[in-house]
Amino acid sequence: MLPQGGMELFSCPVPGSINDESLESWQLIGSGGFGHVYRAKHTKWGMDVAIKLLRCNVGSDSSLLQEAELMCHGGNPNVLRILGVYVGCPHGQPCPTQLGLVMEYMERGSVADLQQAVGGPPPWPLAFRIMHQIALGMNFLHQLSPPLLHLDLKPSNVLLDDSLNAKLTDFGLAKLAQSRSNVDREQDEEVGGTTSYMPPEAFQPSSYTPAFSSDVYSYGVLLWSVMSGKPPYYNRLSSLVRFRVTEGDRPDLGSVDSSQAHGLSNLIDLMKLCWHADPTQRPTFMKCVNVTEKVYDFHKRKVHNAVCAILEKLDNSNQNSSSFKSLGITYKTNKAYIKEKSHHSVKTTPTQEKDGIVISQSMETVLSNPTGVRFVEMYEAQLIQRVSLVDPIADDLKPLIGDEKYANIIRSGTSQGKMRVLYSFLSGGAAIKEKFYQSLVKNEPYLVKDLARTSSVS
Repeated sequence: MLPQGGMELFSCPVPGSINDESLESWQLIGSGGFGHVYRAKHTKWGMDVAIKLLRCNVGSDSSLLQEAELMCHGGNPNVLRILGVYVGCPHGQPCPTQLGLVMEYMERGSVADLQQAVGGPPPWPLAFRIMHQIALGMNFLHQLSPPLLHLDLKPSNVLLDDSLNAKLTDFGLAKLAQSRSNVDREQDEEVGGTTSYMPPEAFQPSSYTPAFSSDVYSYGVLLWSVMSGKPPYYNRLSSLVRFRVTEGDRPDLGSVDSSQAHGLSNLIDLMKLCWHADPTQRPTFMKCVNVTEKVYDFHKRKVHNAVCAILEKLDNSNQNSSSFKSLGITYKTNKAYIKEKSHHSVKTTPTQEKDGIVISQSMETVLSNPTGVRFVEMYEAQLIQRVSLVDPIADDLKPLIGDEKYANIIRSGTSQGKMRVLYSFLSGGAAIKEKFYQSLVKNEPYLVKDLARTSSVS
């Protein structure tokens, strides 16, 4: 049953409660600290919907309804639309009756899915639109009365419609979770995860109160991720990220070349303001919108072609996947709202998973033949331009190149500068090139996948 007051809480036109009789073909597509997300077919509407259910005893029903009330007011195109309130008992759930939000189902997945699919950032016109639309959506949330903080802004919480327009999801649900840090601590300690998008003041829990500036910091890191096409602090322990961020570290600026597109330098400056250590120095989202709008307007006429190119690439991704299977890499397509933790069989071939890239030990066969050498030689220009995690790669090569050459790489400034120096040391034969390729597969799996796909298409 709905809480006392039920749907009377809604002053805006939201459909009444949706029960199990209207839903079929339930499919779990994601989980998080708040609960689970399902995809289901609404039989009366004839469309797929997403249903977000709270875990048992997490938050209150009235809080969820009040949040739905906030989000149905105004109808912002860059915030995921709520279609109604679910009341029922999905198959296999321990709770007798559950309450949830029924929302649009976004077939194209999230910005994180897009990054994996294209192996880096999207074309700049589309990237600029995504960054602008995120700012618009966040400004909308902060302008509500009362304002709504997101508190978990990251690529997997920015969904894409069929035209690759950005829509925010999971807004404010952190308020409903009993303790997100407790729920996700085990996974969070393995790699950076959400911690990568949290402001330094959040790591001082005794004195931290979430504020507008918390979301702005997350937006700054999200800008870096969209521009670089990579997750921040990739494969770094959460505990180390927390320590380094409070010491002033931020994602590698060398991963983004401001000369690549008109207006990119303005967005880099905005990014650095957003992740400022002092929360009072961070801009409001209205000021962010003023910057992103100007850059987006300059590139607006090129967005259509960029969207068409990416949609074609996404639609052909399954066909092209065979090319990087031959390299020992399996790309795991995921169009879920929140990535599920996968469980891969290791009975016959042990595997190592890195955010959607499963690298099998059969890769050893590939690395013992000239494939790695050819890859390193063929894509020299692209690798110099696009590799950002040069330091861990140099660490892997240090036993082969020696301390002096290693030091020359590390002190070369930008990622591109480091890569140029690194390549100058690859003339020692096939062994060092194969070692370099192994390190690329480990540290830059997205890039290796993308270049492999490029090779198959050409």
